[in-house]
Amino acid sequence: MSDNVTRRIYTLLNSLSSAPSESGPSIFRVGDHLRSINPEAYEPEIIAIGPFHHGKHHLQKMEQHKVRYLKLVLQRKDESSLERCVTAMRDLEDRARKCYAEDIKLTKDEFVEMLLLDGCFIIEFLRKFQNKKCRDKDDPIFQYGHIKNHLLDDLMVFENQIPFFIIHRLFDIIITDTGESINILIWPLQQKFPFTNVLETQHHHLLGIVHDLQCPSFAKRLSDNDPMEYINAAIELQEAGISFKKSDSFSFCIKFENKKMFIPKWKITDSTESLFRNLIAYEYYLTGSPQRYVTDYAFFMHCLVHSSEDAKLLRLSGIISNLLGTDEMVYRLINKLGKNIFINSEGFSYSNIFDNVNRHCGNKRNRWMATLRRDYFSSPWALISVLAAITLLVLTIIQTTFAILSYCKLLPKF
Repeated sequence: MSDNVTRRIYTLLNSLSSAPSESGPSIFRVGDHLRSINPEAYEPEIIAIGPFHHGKHHLQKMEQHKVRYLKLVLQRKDESSLERCVTAMRDLEDRARKCYAEDIKLTKDEFVEMLLLDGCFIIEFLRKFQNKKCRDKDDPIFQYGHIKNHLLDDLMVFENQIPFFIIHRLFDIIITDTGESINILIWPLQQKFPFTNVLETQHHHLLGIVHDLQCPSFAKRLSDNDPMEYINAAIELQEAGISFKKSDSFSFCIKFENKKMFIPKWKITDSTESLFRNLIAYEYYLTGSPQRYVTDYAFFMHCLVHSSEDAKLLRLSGIISNLLGTDEMVYRLINKLGKNIFINSEGFSYSNIFDNVNRHCGNKRNRWMATLRRDYFSSPWALISVLAAITLLVLTIIQTTFAILSYCKLLPKF
């Protein structure tokens, strides 16, 4: 008779899921370390996509819209396309399961049905969002602007994803005679950023695509042996002679040249925190790349904005477009974004900028000029006082000089 521990170990071994995919899982539940600052940022508001939030009570209203959109697809195509779609999802079911970082409790049929409904909904919704001619007049999703905006936000939630190869396969089946490119699905999601690029289909999911389009390899790193020293806040850098300018570069490309820091415009809205938190979460679990561009950008701005005055300075410089509210609200958002995130000092995207800025601020002449500006030129009254003191000093010197010259004339000549 076998030992109890042996049987227990065999049970544990047999309970493991099948071998993961070669590239490993790409969709995770966000851990408590990131979730603790703002748990709601990682929760979909009105629709569940994928298995993690599937079946939640407050997301059930959108399930009927998924079925309605599938019906529209079948009316546009033919009934046989449903069988083709189901067959395709069954063929991809095992591969799709391996994209999730935990065992999915749905049965094979339930999982296939979920992939089909979610994938077709995503395709139809994003097509309609991009092309008004595809919309029905009585479609409630597009009758109310807040619904479609909430849906876009939910499609950018890290836990609310299905693999992109599922969407791509369904697109090939149901969109065959319109001449549309699959790029049409990405353009609506790009409204969060000004930069666009050509879509490649080997990305993990919709959030991963948006991330990759915004994060080209622009960074130049310092030596891995160089310790990273954080930079001061924007107001302090301004006092040290550094000015801030809005650049027309892509989203996260920051430059520091000739005592000027060039930063692209950042539009901050109600959905900014959720979007950035989910992009940061995606990078947190991303393997194969030492650099985390969104995380590094959030930390860079966290270093610059230590108060509402720092936020105001960047807003007046054209760098921050504040659609959120007050400068204080912007400061609090940026401050929260920078908490509980992991910064890899050996692969930090802005190491060269931190180094150059700190070298500038460490220069004795620049420190002296910063002190002069802070102590004597910080306000009009301080400037007037300094000018008055200088004027008084000059007049005193002139008066003293004339007095000495007059005294010298009165001295007897020998």
